[in-house]
Amino acid sequence: MEQTEQWTETLTTIAAQPLEFCENFPAIAQRLEAWWQQELLDRPVFLAQANTRPDRPITRRLELMDDADAWLAAKLQDMQQLRRVGDTLPHVRVDFGPVLLGSLLGGTREVRSDTSWTHAFIDDDWSNAPDWTIRDNHPDWLLLQRLTKRVAEDAAGRYLVCTPDLGASADVLLNLRGSAQLCMDLVMRPETIQAAIDAIYESWRRAFASLYANSVAAGAGVIHWLGLWSSRPHTVPACDFNALIGPAHFERLFLPEIARQAETVGRAIFHLDGPDAARHIDALLEVPHIQAIQFTPGAGSPSALQWLDMLRRIQDKGRSLLIFTPADEVLELAQSLKPEGLAILIESSPPPDDLDALFGQFSHPFTG
Repeated sequence: MEQTEQWTETLTTIAAQPLEFCENFPAIAQRLEAWWQQELLDRPVFLAQANTRPDRPITRRLELMDDADAWLAAKLQDMQQLRRVGDTLPHVRVDFGPVLLGSLLGGTREVRSDTSWTHAFIDDDWSNAPDWTIRDNHPDWLLLQRLTKRVAEDAAGRYLVCTPDLGASADVLLNLRGSAQLCMDLVMRPETIQAAIDAIYESWRRAFASLYANSVAAGAGVIHWLGLWSSRPHTVPACDFNALIGPAHFERLFLPEIARQAETVGRAIFHLDGPDAARHIDALLEVPHIQAIQFTPGAGSPSALQWLDMLRRIQDKGRSLLIFTPADEVLELAQSLKPEGLAILIESSPPPDDLDALFGQFSHPFTG
C-alpha cells in the first residue's frame, strides 16, 4: 500500500510514548517488535485479561452502535474494568461481529443477542451475485467510518483502536453462498469463484486502508483482534472455509489471495483455526510475507499440547507463534517451545489474582 511507509513512521512514534491507560506501552511495543522478528527481548509474549466485575458482563455492545456516545461510554467502561496482564494492551474495538465485508458487499446483516450474521442469498446460477464493490452510502460503511474516527480521536495518547473483523474472500463467499453450495461451486464454476475472489480483494483493500487512515490521522495506534502491536501495518488473513476443503482447492483458489493480502500490507499473522485447518500449514509456511501463525486448537481438540510437532515445525520455518490455550497449559507450552517468537494468549481467564500468579510463574525463568 502506498501509505504504508507513512503509517509506519506514525506508528513508530506512537509506540515510543506511554499511553494514559498503559504506562509501559513502549516496553510492550519493543517486546512485540522482537516477537515479529522471531527474537527474544527478555521473555515470551504473554496475553491475558480478566473481568474484575463478573456482575457486569463485557459484550460487543452491538445494540448501542447507533448511539455513538452511549456505545463509546460502554466500551470505555468495559476496557477499564479489565485486569490486563503481561502484554495485553488497552483498546476499544469497533466491532460489528464476524465478516463485516459480507454486509458491505450486499448481504443483509442481522444483529441478535450480541452477535451478528449475514444471510446467504446468492442463487445457484449466481445470476443475483453482487458486483463486490462497497457503496459509499452503505449504512454499515458510513457507521464504520463514523465510529472509527470517533474512537481514534478519543484514543490518541490514551489507548489503541482495534479494528473490526472485515473477513476475506473465502469467508465472505461462505457467508453469502452457504457452505455446501460453495463447496459445489469450487468444482462446478471455479472461474466464477476466482473472479469473485479478485473483486472482493479490492474491496477488502479499500476497507483495510480506511481503518488505518482514519486511526493514524488522529494520532491513534492500531491493533487487530489478536491484540498484537506492530509498529508497521499488519494484517490477520484468515480462511475458516479451509477446514471444509482439501489442499488442491485451497492452494489453487484461496492461498494466492492470502499471499496477496500479506504482501499488500507487508506483515501478516495467519489465523489457523482448528485441526481441520491445520492440514494446510505447510502451504501457508511457504508464503514469504506471513511472518507468524496464530493457532487455535479448536473445540474438538482443545489442547495445544497435542500439536507440539506442528508448532515446532512452524518455529523451525522461522515463523513466530501465537497460541490460544487454557491457563493450565501455559507453563508446559512455554517449556516445550523455543522462547524466541513465542506468544501465548489465555482463553477463559482464571480470576485476576490467579492470573497474576500465573504470569509470575511464566516470567520467572526469564527474569529470575
